[in-house]
Formats: sequence, structure tokens, C-alpha cells
Amino acid sequence: MKKIIIIGGGIAGLSAGIHAQLYGFESIIYEKHRIVGGQCTGWDRKGYHIDGCIHWLTGTKEGSDLNRLWHTVGALDNTAIIQLDNFGTYEIDGVTITLWKDLDRLQADLVKISPEDKEEIIQLIKDIRNVQSMDMPAKMPLDMLPLKDVFKLIKDMKGAGGVMNRTGKLSCGEYADHFKHPVLRKMLSSTMPNGYSIAAFIFGMGTFSSGNGAIPTGGSKAMSLRMEQRYLELGGKVITNMSTVEIMIENKNATSVRLQDGSIIKADYVIAACDTKITFEKLLKGKYTDKKFEMRYHNPTDYALPTSVQLAFGVDANLKDYPDTLHFGTEPFLVGATEFHGMGVKNYSFDTVYAPEGKTLLTVSLNQSDNDYFIWEKLYQDKEKYIAEKQRIADDIKSRIETHSPELIGKLTLLDVATPMTYHRYTGAYHGAWMSFMMTAKSKSMMHSGKIKGLKNCYLTGQWLQPPGGLPVAVVTGKFAVQRICKKEKIPYK
Repeated sequence: MKKIIIIGGGIAGLSAGIHAQLYGFESIIYEKHRIVGGQCTGWDRKGYHIDGCIHWLTGTKEGSDLNRLWHTVGALDNTAIIQLDNFGTYEIDGVTITLWKDLDRLQADLVKISPEDKEEIIQLIKDIRNVQSMDMPAKMPLDMLPLKDVFKLIKDMKGAGGVMNRTGKLSCGEYADHFKHPVLRKMLSSTMPNGYSIAAFIFGMGTFSSGNGAIPTGGSKAMSLRMEQRYLELGGKVITNMSTVEIMIENKNATSVRLQDGSIIKADYVIAACDTKITFEKLLKGKYTDKKFEMRYHNPTDYALPTSVQLAFGVDANLKDYPDTLHFGTEPFLVGATEFHGMGVKNYSFDTVYAPEGKTLLTVSLNQSDNDYFIWEKLYQDKEKYIAEKQRIADDIKSRIETHSPELIGKLTLLDVATPMTYHRYTGAYHGAWMSFMMTAKSKSMMHSGKIKGLKNCYLTGQWLQPPGGLPVAVVTGKFAVQRICKKEKIPYK
């Protein structure tokens, strides 16, 4: 029985491990943290549970290839799915806009606000509908698909391709300029960070409004633990608190891995399911570079790496009648190198796991970029300054929430502040990024095979390999990496 070593116990690593077991391999996962899940995680503070990942999960709609894959890996087994009725609410200049899941309702609301933009509004809703049926390919890598499946995929993606061609090179601000009403322009400009493509918003709305972007009960950590349970039941092994230091190479073959305790573990195949920057620079010692990745790492403007400062507050009140996610303007405040003039507050009252009875968890996520990361990295060198800066931001955010919602004065308790350094330290994510290279108006899409040039039996997997990144790409590419090994070993992989 051939042995596969998997470096990293996030969603990609767990998916690879599960499929390794299903296809008849021996496998073992080495995870640097004390628990599996990687960035798909959550943590407890003062009786509350803070979710660090899932705002909505692509692949929750029954019948899709991706949904079947989520069930194969155990992520959604015996788990209720929560379908929210809106994608967020915006309060702008005295006007409230809710991005309803019901697109007829959304269109009617937008036209009521701005009849003069009716034609553009209808086109926006049409574009969202055109991408609703898009299903991420999850059966096997595109270059391994039978020809009939390739033709079907091209046919199924025809509508989405048209939307991408029309909107992919437009930033949110440029797209917003097509509209006459100032409130619609402000709302559309703020749906994504500055410079990001409006296509990211349209595709996100398409997934959500189709019912294929919902929330599994229990949150991110619970989903990761369900996948770990599936892997262990199949006979896999997980070693936590164990970093991998190096992938040992002989004659273009990965023969073993060296662990932090000095032990060397032999393998027939190695799957690197960790951050790609770590794989190339640390594990492979810079000897096997990849031009596609290097170009993107060196151009953070066009290939943005999103990270954030996330604040969590416990509320001594039940906010079930409040919006699920509310965006509103505020007095300016500074986080990292970025000045903000508003914020989005996420309300977790839709699931009882997040807060004690009668109370509510609120989070605020503030987008950060490479420029911000370097400020946080420097701050972290002086723990007192780092802690003080987190407290300053928390005080700023708390006061602005209370200004907007004075009924919450005296009811907010700070639970936690996570920064880009938090994501970097706990998961090894390059510059604290929680998503791969985002769609900007100037970026080019990358579909990486996971093969490492110059190596015969070492593969990449994870969200970095293809757009849009995130959990769906992680679970899919984990499966694909094992299927490539199956092809090499002449094992059936359908």
C-alpha cells in the first residue's frame, strides 16, 4: 500500500486525506496547530463562540457536484443548513438598501429608490440570475475530464462566461458609475474593497440567491471536526502540534519529510496542503519556484491578498430582530494604514451556538491589505504597543456601534480582536491572508494543476490554486491531488 504524507490539516488537507483513504492509500496528516481546520475554525471567549471563517458556504444546495463532495468528506452530514433571506443591509444617506435573496424583491426595491436607473438595475439582476446555475467542477481535474463532460461544462458556464466578459475588468467603483442615483453608486462601490472587480459581487450574489450559499449550523470549527471524524473513521491518522520543516528530495522525488522534532518520515507521495509561500520557500528551500505564484506575490495591487482585523463583541441582549449584516457610515477611523468611514456589523443570532441564551455575538471585520500587514508586523515586535493598538481600535469600534445604536450602550463586551498577525501566526497564511488572490479589475485568472515543476511525486493543494479561493477550492483541490496520484498509479479515480 502506497503512503501519502499530507502537510497541513485544513480543509484541503482533510479532503486529500479522506480521498487518499477512499482510494486505498495509507495516509497521515501533519498539522502544526493543536487542532485541525486551518482557517476554517472558531474559538471560545467568555461563554461565546467566535466564528473565524464561514459567512456563507458555497455548495450547500442539494444536487450539485460540490454539495455531493461536501457530503463525501462529512462536512455537512447530519447538519441543518441556515438560509438567510438577505446578503446584507446598507444604510446610506438616510436610505436603506437590503440585498434580498429574492431577486424580484431586490429589483423592485432598487427601482423604487431610483427609477432612472431601471435599465441598469434590470441588467444587474439578469447578470446575477445568469450565474446562479454555475456549479464548481468537483468530479476531477479539468485536464482529466472525459470530453463529453468538458463540453457539458462549457455549455453550463455559457451564461456565467458572458457576465465575466462584461464585468470582470470593471472595478466596483467603475461599475457604480453606470448608475445615476448617488446612493446606488455608493452602495455598489462599497460591496467589495477598493479596486476589486464587481464580478466578485455579482457571482457572490448569484451563489447566495440560488440557495447554494448558506450556513451550516455549528459554524466553521464544527464543520472541520466533522471532516476530521470522517477521515479517522476511514483509517487515517492525524498528528497535531507537529510542524513540517522540509520536504526531502532525491532524484526529483519527494522521499520523506523532516518534522520539527527532527524525525524523518518516508513517503511515496507528498501533498503540500499548507500555504504555497511556505511550501516553496520553507519546505522546498526555494529550489522549485513557480512563476505564476511569484508574479502574483510581487504584485499585491492587482493580485490583492485580503486579510482583516476582526473584532468580536458579546451583547447582553437578543438581537434576532436586527439585520444579519448591517453596513453604516461612521466618523472616520484608522486601522493599519487604511482610513475607514463606515463598517459592517455581523449579527450571529441566527444560530444558538454562538452566544448564551438571551445574548448575541456581533463581529466587525475591517479589510486590510499588504500595506496594513507590514504595520501590524512591526507592531507585533512590541507586545505592549500591539495590545494597546488592538484596544484603541476596539474602543473606536465600540463607540461607533453605540453612536449608531444607542440602545446598546452598556450592553457591549469586547471578546476578542484578531489581526493579520493572528491569522499569520496560527495558520501560517502569507501576510495573514484568509483568501487567495482576489479578483481585481486588472488581475488574470490562474488555474493551477497542483503539479510542481521538477518534482514527480509532490503536489500542491488548497485555495491558492484557482479562483475564487476559499473553502470550495480547498475541498475540491484536495480531492484532485489524490486523483492525480491515482492516475499515476493506474488506480480508478472516478
